[in-house]
Amino acid sequence: MESTSRLSIQTKELLEHIQKLNEQKQERQSDIDLISVSNLTSGIEFVYEKIRNALDYHEEHLWLKNAILRILKRRLDEILAKQSVGRGLVEELIRGRYLENNHWEESKTQQIDDILEKYRRVLEILETQTALPEKTTSRLEQWFLGIAAVELENSFQKNHYDRLYIDYFWSSIKERLIVDPELASPEFDQQLYLSVFRNFLQADVQLESFELFRLQYPQWFTDSTAIEHSLANNIESIKLSFDHALRFPLRKKLDSIMKRRGLLISLLRDIIEEQNGQTAATLENPELLEGKLKEFYDKRYLAGRAKLQTAAIRAIIFLVLTKMALLFVTEIPYQRIHEGQLNIPVLLLNTLIPPFLLIGFSSMIRMPGEEQNFVKVVSDFVKIIKEPDPNGALESVKAPRKRSVPVEISLGMLYGLNFGFTGWLFLNIFRTFSYNVVDGFVFVFFLSLVSFFAFRLRKTANEITAVEQKENLFMTVVEIILLPTVELGRFLSQGLSALNLTAFIFDFLIETPIKSLTSILEEWFGFVREQKQKL
Repeated sequence: MESTSRLSIQTKELLEHIQKLNEQKQERQSDIDLISVSNLTSGIEFVYEKIRNALDYHEEHLWLKNAILRILKRRLDEILAKQSVGRGLVEELIRGRYLENNHWEESKTQQIDDILEKYRRVLEILETQTALPEKTTSRLEQWFLGIAAVELENSFQKNHYDRLYIDYFWSSIKERLIVDPELASPEFDQQLYLSVFRNFLQADVQLESFELFRLQYPQWFTDSTAIEHSLANNIESIKLSFDHALRFPLRKKLDSIMKRRGLLISLLRDIIEEQNGQTAATLENPELLEGKLKEFYDKRYLAGRAKLQTAAIRAIIFLVLTKMALLFVTEIPYQRIHEGQLNIPVLLLNTLIPPFLLIGFSSMIRMPGEEQNFVKVVSDFVKIIKEPDPNGALESVKAPRKRSVPVEISLGMLYGLNFGFTGWLFLNIFRTFSYNVVDGFVFVFFLSLVSFFAFRLRKTANEITAVEQKENLFMTVVEIILLPTVELGRFLSQGLSALNLTAFIFDFLIETPIKSLTSILEEWFGFVREQKQKL
């Protein structure tokens, strides 16, 4: 690797900011009271949370935020009644082992309550001083609780370093893209930033909404009382504007660019954390830099392969458990009531085909070729950290090509014919095996889930990809034939978690009793400890 250019201004500033953050770290005093929970109650909730997360298809890095959101929803009445929930929330997260035991100071509970108080005031105004329909108010409350959950998560996981890397990569890549003049605008810059944020943190809709909220309403985090009434009275339009921003037409194009460069930020972070003050010398030495990149790339490649295998196993477990739930809740009862007997071949097909299809698709997903991919990683990494080269742009972003009306009509007709062929194919399968309406719905639904998981697994494999991947011919043909179910699978990938029947049952029928039981046990053990101390 040859590179004689100097480090860019952004790279030098990043190293300086990280050095300052490292110097600000302080040791905690040893005499501060820490929050502690019983190992027994922790064990009970940890097992429950493990099962609960196995039933979900969210990424592991989202589990803490999702757990906080579930607690907020369950305790919303307590929050609105001005009751303190900070300690209970921290203890639940510790028992679920999302947070460390004997690590958080007692003052943390008050910090949580202070954060929730400003959200409570806005929700109170929303409920009492606006004329929105009850359903709309409830929907907006759930959305606003998602914002609160992310802020609370950030209070547990300080992300100053993350923001430094995101800002650095955004400012660096912005200078190295050729953008169509028709697209250049503040909105495009914001969408480019969101794409960096989304792909670096693997953010979901709630994280993105919080980031938009943080960018547009910084005063909320410094002097919330000044904008509480304005937020409450305009929260519906705020949510609509955020939803519109998250449907940006070039979102997929920007994500395609960022996905193939997201690995660069992670590798730069690895080098900075290891070098601890000597990073500049490494980045300016081509041979040393390539060696370090190879070392960390290999580690991330192996970690990516392990993550892909884990994701595939979790997807299969989720599919099987959800299918078993629907089998006993809908298919078997419906067949007994309406047909008087069980159609064993149909039940077997509906039960066995989805997991075996997913296993087949999983086996066909491959990690990128190591040597060719690494060469591209090194090339793009140098372009990012060094001064911009006028002749070495990373990529170009062009305005979407406008199709003529005849072309649009022709594509629409082909799209309709494709849907018609798929529908005809399903109808013939259903007639051949004597499917009823419920069995047919379950079959299509689980084919869509298989499509969704195949999409997610390909996304996981592409996290370490720096070169354009060639389409798999078999997968392309299957996607064309099963286009309707693929579209439904992609719709599921955008967050239709309400269809997760098993998780719904856990959240509303099992979680509250378990959390109440562990809370009572925790109080009992605390009482016993107090009595022992008196002896």
